[in-house]
Amino acid sequence: KQWYQRRVRGSKFCAADSFNAVFTALTDPSQDTEGAFLRAQDTLNRHNEKLISTGIENSKVLCCGLLNQVQAFIDMKQVVVTGPFVYAVIQEGSAELQLFSHPARLQRLCRYLREAYCAISKKAAALPFVIAAPLHLDPDYSCVVGVPALMTESNKSYLGRAFSQAADKVNATVVFDDFDSAVIQIKTEDKAKFFDALTVLLMT
Repeated sequence: KQWYQRRVRGSKFCAADSFNAVFTALTDPSQDTEGAFLRAQDTLNRHNEKLISTGIENSKVLCCGLLNQVQAFIDMKQVVVTGPFVYAVIQEGSAELQLFSHPARLQRLCRYLREAYCAISKKAAALPFVIAAPLHLDPDYSCVVGVPALMTESNKSYLGRAFSQAADKVNATVVFDDFDSAVIQIKTEDKAKFFDALTVLLMT
C-alpha cells in the first residue's frame, strides 16, 4: 500500500510525490547549496501545498529531460564504448544541459542511460557507465559521475579509486566534493586527457 500524506484543503500526495518534489528542489542547478537545501526544507512543510505542487511539476520536467537526453545520446550515437567502460558527454549548449548540471541528477541520467543502452547492447551490461557534463554555475568545471555495470549485484564501485588514479596520472585539476567517490568535478580543459588515462588504467 502506498503511504499518503493529507495536505491542506483535503488534497493528497503520495510518498513518491513528496520524494520527487524534494529531490528536484534539493538538486536545483540554478541554486547554490544553501538555497537548494532551504527550498527543499520548505517543500516538506505540510502547509505549503503550492511549493510541493511546483516541485512535482519540476519533477515532470526532469523526467521528460531524462527521456529526451537518453534518446539524443542513442539517436546521435554519442554513447562511446571504450573497452573497459561506456561513456557519454553532454556538450556545452545542449538543450538539456542545465537540467543535469548537478551530480545527483547526472547520476540518475547515467543510470537511465545504462538501462536503455544495455537493452540495445547486451555486452554493455558488463561495463560501468560514465557521464560528464559542464557545471551550470561554473562552466570552467565539468561534473563526471560513474555507476557500476548493470549486471553487478552490488552498488559498490571501483570507479572512485580509478577516477582518483587517472586524475593523478595526468595532473588534472579535480575536486572530490561528494559522499560518492565516483562523483568528481574536473577542470573542463582536463576532461579529454582524464578519459584517456581512465581508459588505459581500466584496461590494465
